[in-house]
Order: sequence, then structure tokens, then C-alpha cells
Amino acid sequence: MPPAAQSPAGAFLFILFLIWVFFPEGDSRNQSLAVSDLAVDRLARYRDALDVLNTTAWADFAPQNKTTEGGHVVEAKHLNLTGFRESDGFAWDDLETFKQKGLKLSRHAVPPVDGNQRWDVAQGGAMWTDASGTVHGDWVRKPGSVSRGFDSYNLSRSVPEVEWTGHKVEWARNVTGNAGRMMLRLSGNKTLTRYEQLPRDMAPLSGGIIRSVRGTATIEDTAGSGLNWEMKLWGVHWPRQGVILMTTTSEKFEGIFALPHLSPGPDFFQSSQMLLNKTLARVIRRKEEHVHVDQRMPWSSDVENPLYTAYPSPHCEYIMYAQVHPPVPPKSTQGRDAVPGATEDTINAIESELQHPVGAPIPRIPELRVSAVVYSPDCSFFLETKGPPDYPPSEADHLVGLKREVQTHQIKTWLLLYALVVFGQVRLLRDQMKESFTPSTMGRISFGTIGAMLIVDGMTFTAAATWVSSAAATFLPTLALMFVSFLSMTIGGSFLAKIYEVQLPESRGRRDQSSSSPSTTTAQGPTPGLLPGPVTAASGRVETPVIVPSDQDISAEIASAASAVPVSRGGSPSAPQTPTFQAIIGRFILFSLCVSFLAISSSTWYPRPRSVFLNTCAFAYLSMWTPQIYRNTLRNCRRALAWRFVLGQSALRLLPIAYFWLKHDNFLYATTDAPAFVALAGWVWVQVVVLAAQQVVGPRFGVPLSWAPDAWDYHPVLREDGLEGGGLPVGLVAPDERGSLDRHAPAAHDKSSRVVRHVDCAICREVLELPVVKAGEDESSVSAVFARRMYMVTPCRHVFHMACLESWLRFRLQCPICREELPPT
Repeated sequence: MPPAAQSPAGAFLFILFLIWVFFPEGDSRNQSLAVSDLAVDRLARYRDALDVLNTTAWADFAPQNKTTEGGHVVEAKHLNLTGFRESDGFAWDDLETFKQKGLKLSRHAVPPVDGNQRWDVAQGGAMWTDASGTVHGDWVRKPGSVSRGFDSYNLSRSVPEVEWTGHKVEWARNVTGNAGRMMLRLSGNKTLTRYEQLPRDMAPLSGGIIRSVRGTATIEDTAGSGLNWEMKLWGVHWPRQGVILMTTTSEKFEGIFALPHLSPGPDFFQSSQMLLNKTLARVIRRKEEHVHVDQRMPWSSDVENPLYTAYPSPHCEYIMYAQVHPPVPPKSTQGRDAVPGATEDTINAIESELQHPVGAPIPRIPELRVSAVVYSPDCSFFLETKGPPDYPPSEADHLVGLKREVQTHQIKTWLLLYALVVFGQVRLLRDQMKESFTPSTMGRISFGTIGAMLIVDGMTFTAAATWVSSAAATFLPTLALMFVSFLSMTIGGSFLAKIYEVQLPESRGRRDQSSSSPSTTTAQGPTPGLLPGPVTAASGRVETPVIVPSDQDISAEIASAASAVPVSRGGSPSAPQTPTFQAIIGRFILFSLCVSFLAISSSTWYPRPRSVFLNTCAFAYLSMWTPQIYRNTLRNCRRALAWRFVLGQSALRLLPIAYFWLKHDNFLYATTDAPAFVALAGWVWVQVVVLAAQQVVGPRFGVPLSWAPDAWDYHPVLREDGLEGGGLPVGLVAPDERGSLDRHAPAAHDKSSRVVRHVDCAICREVLELPVVKAGEDESSVSAVFARRMYMVTPCRHVFHMACLESWLRFRLQCPICREELPPT
């Protein structure tokens, strides 16, 4: 049979996908300036901004008028930087409020010792020297003292050299809700710069050590617009004080060059000015040297598109003051000074072992905890992390997470555990393949059940193969996961191909029956109330029999039988073509790619639709046993899969979902949903219970007869009414007719409505006890259902032990006595 024609829609979608992957987005309009010209112009502006930073001093940026104690009014001062000029109209009235909120967080994180505030003089508790890590928590929004919106600014006047897009509509990053969630990923520079502090009367002091830091903040507005925004912030970190000050930078806000003026005191100003003079000048010089090659804008806050552009879109700017909390809170000493050295040595030992592990024994690694306040000077609002002292610790505890090294270790551990889970799935699949190695047993297994497992294994392999190319510390665990998922995918694919090959004649037969709609007659009329009728056959047609050879190689027989069937040359329409296995695998790949892209893009959706989508995908995946239940009912098959395979796969495939749905600090920091996981787990075990019920009480128990095609019942109710009509199995007759066949004692009475008769099983040659219902009696008890599971009756009226005939039918669908073809079980 020639391969089926490929779907043009699938090929078209695949071509669109290739175009989307290999061709980057371009601006829809023709830009008047080349990208390199934009870069030269931007870098020149940054040079001028760096000169402003070098020539300014503390208190040169005071956007509010102040009145001294003597009644003298000090006029406001502004900087010649974009966003910091008076003509720009930013809401700098709340700058002092922002600084005071930050100092409040710092002084609460390092409480006074014996009534003395140690944080102001840089003698508080020991802090993390490297605050790199990921933290997450809740925030609350508080409005500024003035109201600002997109219509409060004239960007064409404040930044005339830039052509703005969408500046007359609501800006991005404008948080309108009262509460939400925040995730902050911090990455500090390895180089520590030391400097000389100012005198103690210039408090607050900054600690004498500073380093560069950058962060990526993801802000989710759960109570307002429902959107989430991701942005990059750049700034500095004072390790001894635990203070981090970062800001966004864009065409309308040169925040990184004014960062020292946003610090809480003169000592913070002079240290950050010294560091930024060096680092910013080095970055600008490197960008100027590679201006025609490097098209990334320095200090860009845009995560998705950090390239130079002539048509930027405005968004709200952010300044963040973050306070890293001490890993071990300082204890109060009654009447004597604290001994900070002991705690500081412990923290240094932990950090040294984390960064350069040598196997030294270290105590339990504390969590990374950060409190922060975010201020938007153009949109005029505050975002404060939720926690003490404004909220009790039981309700919220600011931003909590793990240091980068600890998080990397947990990711490596999870990847290895996931690889072990997938390896366990491979072992179960291999054992099932050993058990289902004949056409009869493979015909029972649902193609959809194994196909659902194969799709998810393929998605796991694709994700691991994509990540392994850029993985650093997690390279080996990711490689292990990629290998076992590839193993599971290939072994499952080969098993699926064999199942498809065995079930192909069955699918062709169904298509032929649906196209011709033949009338059916029974080969042997059943006796009412005794045994069900045999398998129906199409009348008026000559079927070419497929003889299963002794070596069970049915491929050649199927091909020869298909070639022997004459091709209709009439005017009737031909039967629909059966898709090839390669075409089905192609559809699987296309489907998995679509689901993967939707899952990735769902990170920017509203929380409710994202949760519905992910739960729907998980529900569809965990419905893997539903196709098997349907096939059992269709074929009247009690058991197709080993219970070890069913229970093992159910548990192993629930484990990764349990990690993301239940574990609060999962490495993706996905929002947990315990009720949804309970429902998903319950749905899986409901399917398992249905499979068990199909094995015990029958695959069609409770299913209306009109819903399923005719099939042979191997476990019929045997009644004495069948003696006269010849409906009882061969060898089970009345003693006075063929007493020689019933060599045992007369029929034994089991209960008032049943008689136990005996016959020899032709396979094991052992005695088989058969309960026969008396004439006119009704037997529908639970014990009768289990009693009928002890024997199996063939359409040719031969009876065997259930275990004996099932073992025989695993190899041959023929009666062991008369060699008549038997329907599948």
C-alpha cells in the first residue's frame, strides 16, 4: 500500500515554524538611521552622562525646596541627566520618602544591640558577602504623593532625538493592583572593591566594601491588571551593610549614572561614585571599540529585546532599595558587647565552601532573605515587600529564597532524580514489552496510551537537549536526563511501531465496514439464555484469511493477503487511506512543539488562564489510561497491561507534577496548586480502579450493549436449560447421556441454585469444576461473578481453565482442541 499523502496544513505550519525560528524579527518600518549610528549616538550621550557623574557631589540632586532651622529656604537642585532634569517632570517629591523607607528596612533587619543602633556605623550582624541567588515573595502597592500618568509627560520635548512608539497610551510596567508577587534574581560581581569610610559622625556608613550587582525582577500584578513584567536592574551592593541599590536605565531615564545621588547617605554616595566611575567607563570604552559588532544597548532594562532601536516604547522606571538580612540574627548581650567575629567566621566558611567546595563540614545553609522597597519616579508609586515590621511574620516574610550555589545544587539533584524516574519508566516499559511480545498481547494494548507517554518523553528529551547546550554547572545531570529520555523515547517508539503494525489490519477492517456497511449474520445461532453468539462475520464477502505462522511473523502474511484482495474498479468511492506510522509520529512531533511553545508563552499570561491551561495539559497527560479502558471495552478484553506497569507508571509520572504543583520553592518558582494536584492524582487512581474493575467484573460491566460492538464472552453463565439445545460446552453433559465423559461422582450441589460439574482441561489435564445454574433459577450474586472467572468457554464450545487458555492465547488465537480461530480476549 503506498504511503498516505501528507497533510498540507501540517507542512504549512511546519514551514511557518522554521521561518519564525531562523529569521529574526525586524522592524516593520524602514529605520532612518543605521543601528551602528544609533549606537554611536547613544554612547556619546552616555559619555556626557558619565562626565556629569564625575563632576557632581553629594546633595547636588535635591528636587525639593528645603527650609533650614533659621528659616532660610534652600532651592531645589537637579542634574543634567535625562529623567533628573526639572523640565522632565518626574515625581521626585517622594525621593526622601523612598530613602527613609529603605533605612527603616535596614534598621529592622539589624536590630539595636543593648539599645545601640549598630547598623548605622556598619557594626551590625554578619551578612552574606555574595548575595547572588533567587528570592520571591509578596508585595503591596502604595501610591505616591502626586499622581502621574502617561499623559503627564511630553517625551517628544524631553527626549527629542528619539521617535517614541506607543507613548500616548498606557505605559508598560504600570502596576495598578494593590498586591502581587515578585521574584528577584541577583547576580553579584566577583570583584570586591575596598575604600576608606567617612567618619562616624557622617552616619549612616556603608561598610568599606562595595561590588557591582545586577538583578532581574519579575513583578506579577495579581490583584490588578493580572499581567507580569520582567526587567533588568543594574546597581551596587555594599556587602557589610547588606544594602543593594539598583535602577533601570532607558532612553528617557539615565538611572545608572545618577545612582549615587539616590543612596541614603554621603558615605554610600562617595563609594558608589568611585566604583561606577570605573565600571561605567570600562563598559562604554568596550562598547565603542565594538560598536559595529555589538548591537546590545548597555544597562538596558528590556529582557526580551536589549538591542538598539530607533523606535523605543516607554515604560515605567524603577529604583530598588534592597536589604539583605543577616543569615544568623544577632543576639542581644546583656551589659557587654557582642562578638561579631564568631558569626562572621561561620558565614565566611559557608560561603567559601559553597564557592570552592573542598568537602569541609559546614552547618545547615541558611536561606537568603531580602526586604525591598521599589519606587517608580515617573509613574509615582511604591512597591514594598510584604513582611515585618508592617506585617506579622506568620502572614509574610518579605522575599525568601536560596543562594545561587544552593539553588544550583538543588537543580542538579532534581535533574538526577528526574533522570532516575524516567529510567524507572524505561524499566517498566521494557518489562511490559517482554510480556507483550506476541501479536495477541500487543493487539490488546491501546495505541493512545503508549502514544501519550511517548509524546511527553519526547518533550522531555527536547527540553533537555535544548538546555544542555547552554548548561554550565548542570551539564552532566542534564546530559543524563537527555540520555534516559532519549532511551525511553526510542524504546517506546519501537514498541508503538509494533503495536501499530499488529493493529493495522484491525483499523483497515473497521474502515471497510464503515464504508460498505454490510449486514451481519451469525455463523451459529445462540441458544437464548445459555451462551452468547460468536463473533459476527460480514455476509456476502469473501475474506482472505490471514494465517499466523508458527514464528509469529505476520508482516509477510498481511502483505500477501492485502495483495490478494481484488481492487474494486467500479464507480464506488475508495476506502480512506490509512496513515503511515511515520505520518503519525510527525503529528506527534508537531503537537508536542505547539504545546511546548504555548507552555513557554503562558508565562506572560494572566494567572487564571495560565493555571487553567497548565492544569488542562496535566489532566490530558494523566488521562493516559482512558484509551486503554476504551480499548478493553471495545475488544471485551479484561487485562492488557501488567499491574506492575500500570501502578509503576502511574506513580512515576505523577512525581514530576507533584514537584511543581506542591513544592513551594521549586526551581522554576512556579505557583503551587495543591487542590489541583489532589484532583489530578485522584483522576489517575480512578482510572486504575476502573482497569481493576474491568479485570474482576468484566470490561463491559455497566456499559449498554448498544454502545459496544458484538464480542465473544469467554465467561458465560452455564445453565442446565442448555442440555436440550446443545448450548453447554463439549464434555459437560448429563450423566445418563455420556457418562463416560463425566468420570467423576454425580453432580455436586454447591448451593440451592447451582450444581458443580466436572470436566478435564485439555491443556493442563487437570479437573475443572464448573458451576451450572439450575433450570429456571437466576444467579447474579458476587460469588457467581468470581466463580465464572475460573473457566473460559470458546465459540466452539470447549472449556478450559482461565489461566491455561489465557497463556495459550498469548501465542495462538486458535482452539487447542479443534484449531478453530478464536476471537481476541
